[in-house]
Amino acid sequence: MPLIKINNKELEVEQGARLLQTALDNGIEIPHYCYHPSLSIAGNCRMCVVQIEGMPGLQISCNVNIGEMPEERKIDGKYDMVIETESEEVKDSRSRVLELLLLNHPIDCPVCDQAGECFLQDYSFEHGNASSRFKEEKRVNPKKQLGPEIWIYPNRCILCSRCVRFCDEIVGDPQLMVRNRGYSSIIDVRDNQPIDNKLSGNTADICPVGSLVSNDFLHKTRVWNLEEQETICMDCSVGCNVKIGVTVNGIQRIKPRLNKEVNDYWICDDGRLGYHAADELVRLQSPLLKEDDGFRPVSWKEVFDFISEKTTVNGKLSPGNMEIIGSAYGTNEENYLLRKLADSLSVPEENISLYPGEMDGDPIIFKSGFRISPDKTPNRRGSLDMLGLKSSGLADSLGNKIVYLLQGGVHDLMTESVSEILKKSEFLIVQSAYLSDEAKLADVVLPGTFHYEKNGTMTNDRNRVQRVRGVVQSPIGVKEDWKVIVEFSGALGIKNFNYESVDEITNEAAVNVNGYEGITVESVGSLGSDLNREREAFQEKAL
Repeated sequence: MPLIKINNKELEVEQGARLLQTALDNGIEIPHYCYHPSLSIAGNCRMCVVQIEGMPGLQISCNVNIGEMPEERKIDGKYDMVIETESEEVKDSRSRVLELLLLNHPIDCPVCDQAGECFLQDYSFEHGNASSRFKEEKRVNPKKQLGPEIWIYPNRCILCSRCVRFCDEIVGDPQLMVRNRGYSSIIDVRDNQPIDNKLSGNTADICPVGSLVSNDFLHKTRVWNLEEQETICMDCSVGCNVKIGVTVNGIQRIKPRLNKEVNDYWICDDGRLGYHAADELVRLQSPLLKEDDGFRPVSWKEVFDFISEKTTVNGKLSPGNMEIIGSAYGTNEENYLLRKLADSLSVPEENISLYPGEMDGDPIIFKSGFRISPDKTPNRRGSLDMLGLKSSGLADSLGNKIVYLLQGGVHDLMTESVSEILKKSEFLIVQSAYLSDEAKLADVVLPGTFHYEKNGTMTNDRNRVQRVRGVVQSPIGVKEDWKVIVEFSGALGIKNFNYESVDEITNEAAVNVNGYEGITVESVGSLGSDLNREREAFQEKAL
């Protein structure tokens, strides 16, 4: 392996490694704009220049690959490359480049969404000049909406071309281009057609200077007011890793979080905007009992007393008279508790099912391999595993049964056939975040949580177990779904549901659910854990 020295720091690196990325990975800052790890090398911003011993002039580090030199060419007899990133020549070059980039750049920081996360702000402070020698009138171009999700402020653009390369190389549809040449160059759409691909929001994420901005986040709040939380997207079964910006007013934006095993640096616009599904919902804040043609709000104690009275005889429930319906929108822990409830009550296998049914269709696969699943439930795989089922869908046998349905999501998916099945039930209990179509048929409605209020784990469609974190508070009076299931179990006289946290359920499920051996809170971590790999490691350790 090549041995290099950067600023007197020795590093042993992989053959062919990119110099800029190697420095960044080892905590050595080299300013850059046009470089992005998942895009081709453009080399047009000239900010990442470094001095390399034995090479003429300054080199752009984004386009230098590290290789092993013959023994006779090694520096000081051992180094394959010696790099200086802070020499006076390098500093002077950066300063001159920044001066050119800022010639026409407006002082938009007080109103720019990128302020606080802007590379141009940071680098001009660290590497630029205190004043500009440019006294002429600045070039001015009007802002323009490039597509439903993206605006461009051309005056801020430094022509790094990240957005152009993204559309070409990641999406596979070159909807953006650099129009005109020289001083008149500008980023624009091709043939006046809007940028409307499902990944368009990522162009705002990768813009380093606030030229491309998200229509959804535009002028909402300042980024330093956001508290960012890590979780996963819940709008399809891929389970993209995301970070969610939250204020006291709720979710303000969703951005991708790097996970090479799942979504790389990207998320789709459906996932980015999916949190708006809850915007128009009137959330339930207390349990409801059906009364005449409407519902009456009651306390948690009253509703569980009512359930106990209606479902048990002498404190016991007839096993064959109970139907448990899990949710593909629920966490592994919620569905595990439902299966444990069913086992505790000796509910027959045929009386356990998963809702909603299978979602057919073809995935959308982009040039880079990023995909959007046709299954819009985030945890079908994990829910089936936890419930011990092979397929989803309601059994047409709910007549004269007590039915417990965990809805878990905020999507109305009830079809006429599902409605007819649910109407056959003798006593229907629905756990839902709002008065859904399913809940309107219920005798009892238990308030539940929205996607981004949940805690636990989910398993994506490629058997990767990932952590779900509640990033916003539930409305007053609403309990986490797993806690509701625990209390529901108590109302039916079951005593072995004593949990202090959802993590206890995660670790218990790993012991009791086939295939989840080795899956613990620690092994899942922040980036998830491959189910197959963890199972193999657990089996080897057991031997």
